[in-house]
Parts: sequence; C-alpha cells; structure tokens
Amino acid sequence: MHIKVKKEQLQKGLQKVQGFTDSERSSTMPILSHILMETEGDGLNIKATDLHTSIQVKMACDIEEPGACTVHSKGLLDITRELPNGDISMNIHEDGRIHITLNRYRFKLNIMDPEEYPLIDFSKIDEGIVISPDIIKFMIDNTFFSISQGNTGELKYTLEGAHLVTAKDGDTSYLEMATTDAKRLAFVRRPIDRTIDTSSSIIIPRKGLQEIRRLIETSDSDASMRFTEGSLYFVSDDTIATVRLMSGSFPEYAGVIKPDAYPIKISVDSGELLSALKVCSALLSEMSNSVRFVFSGTTTTLYAKDPEKGDVEVTVDSSQSGPEVDITFNPKYFIDCLSMISGEAVILLKNSEGPCLIMPGNDPDRRWLIMPMRY
Repeated sequence: MHIKVKKEQLQKGLQKVQGFTDSERSSTMPILSHILMETEGDGLNIKATDLHTSIQVKMACDIEEPGACTVHSKGLLDITRELPNGDISMNIHEDGRIHITLNRYRFKLNIMDPEEYPLIDFSKIDEGIVISPDIIKFMIDNTFFSISQGNTGELKYTLEGAHLVTAKDGDTSYLEMATTDAKRLAFVRRPIDRTIDTSSSIIIPRKGLQEIRRLIETSDSDASMRFTEGSLYFVSDDTIATVRLMSGSFPEYAGVIKPDAYPIKISVDSGELLSALKVCSALLSEMSNSVRFVFSGTTTTLYAKDPEKGDVEVTVDSSQSGPEVDITFNPKYFIDCLSMISGEAVILLKNSEGPCLIMPGNDPDRRWLIMPMRY
C-alpha cells in the first residue's frame, strides 16, 4: 500500500474512529487497539472495532499502490495531530513497517497483518427502521447519567447500558429508553414511524452510547440512525458506525414510573429548585452529601448540613396537593434531572419513605425516579 492523504482529512478520520478501538483488551487481543486501513476504489477506508462497536470512515486519497494494513490507532493519531498541514505519504516497505512522510518528518510504525483483523459487517443496515439522530441524542442526554458504572453484581452487564425497546400506545409507535444504577432510574420515550420486534430485552452498552452521541453531535444534517433487532447504526456520507445490542434481563420498571401511583404532587419552577440545590451542594462534602426536603403547602424548603463547614436553609415557592412530606435525597440526582427541564417541574411522592418521580410539567414522556436516602 502506498498512498498520499491530506493531514487534515486523516486526523479527522482518526479522531472519529479512536473511541471504537479497545486499548483495555490490548494484552489479550492486541489487534483491537489497531485500526484497519485499506484502499477501495479511489479512496481510503479506516475501520475500527472493539467487537461490540464498529466504525468505517471513508476519505479521498491519491493511491499509488493499493493495499491494506493495521496500525496502532492512538499512536498514529498522536503523530498526525502534531504534524503541520500538508500531504502525508504512507507506504508499506519491505521491512514490514509503514513509513510515514511529510516534508522533513519521517516515521516508521509497526503494523500487523490485515488478514487477522476482525470482520466488520454492515450488511444488515437496510433491515431496520430509520430514526432521526436528534431523537437518539435527546434520549441519550436524558438517560445517560443514571447508567450504572459498575459494582452491580450479577446485573452488571445489563445495568451498564441503556434498555431500548419499541412499543405501541394506541395507534402511536414509540421508541423507549431506560437506564438505572439501582438508586435512580431514567425513562424517556419518543414517537417513531413504526415498531420492530424487540420481544427480548435489548441493552445498548455505555461506551456505544457515548460514541454514537459524539458522532451525532459532529455530523452534518444528512446523517441518519437505523435501528434493527440486533444493532443500532449511524450513517452519514462518509461514516458508518454500529453498536451491537446485547440481550439481558433489565429490571421491570413500568409499574414504578406510573404517575397515578403517586398521590402527592408538587409543582415547582425547575430553575429555582435547581439553583437552590446547587447552593446546598456547594456546602456539602462526599461524607455529608444529602439534602433534606420538606414539601409543605406553598413552599419547598431545603436543609443541608456539613459537620465541618456549617449548614444552609433555602426555601422556594411551590404548589402542592397532599400532606406535608419530610424526606432526604442525594442532591446530585435531583440536579441531573432538573438540568433536563425548562419551566415547571412536577415532583410526585407516595410518602416520606417511598421513591420520588420527577417529570417536566409539559412532557410526561420523560420521567426520573429517585430513591430516598436512609440512615
């Protein structure tokens, strides 16, 4: 393989694929920390995979000799990032290494056999339903913060991702996403054109969500998402990426997010409550990270105390139906939810011991469940 490619194009492509490699497994499968570069037609394809997420980026290049090789992804990106703009020459020599040249800069990088690189298959991309990338990004933004980050025992693999399912409510089809870390739960649904069979529980891994969201945020307006029974795809003019969906047992949550199950309702301005909680959090340390909420009639009062720093009391206006409730929560969980709400926030409670359900006043299809803190 002997090609010439513009530095800016190569750097952009390498930045796209970097998150799809797997440096953590490099000790057992070193090739997963590499990318596959191969010529096709009059361009260059860069591919990367960690066996769960995969990507292919196409770019223009001048091909003097077609071919393919695998090279360490981060090493090549780090080098390319520091080079000046210009045409980079990449040539596989008889010494079994790839020689990279730009003006007076010359590098020789070790490579691996491209035949050993795992097969990346995008053949089923046309079998799914097309979903707006904006919908997927919106759902990720509203649920990502409550994905478990480990220490969940047997449920580790199902809680370290997002539960994704299609459903129907009357004549309307929905895509639903839910996440939980066992202390809180996030749920969002959005209408879509049609459903597909998702009878088994489907989980999108945390890393896959991160990479798909990053691609959506930096993509052009022509990008699209495809959802099949086994994969979630991102497609744009020069990029195809896929996340392999996992099967697993996700906790049953439908019953605990029904608003009708919560007799106590508080309405409050989300911005005011968010500001009050940030004030409380500023006083607290990790050892005393709790805020006491007193919901009473026309006010909601927050109390926070730190043994070394002192205490704070903040009151915000609210309206309430039901008896007074005195309950304690982790303020970060509330802040994560309220940051997603503009305008009125609806807080639903059963009593002073049960969970709390939070919703935007104008969007009941977004819901967050928070468990109280106990001492």
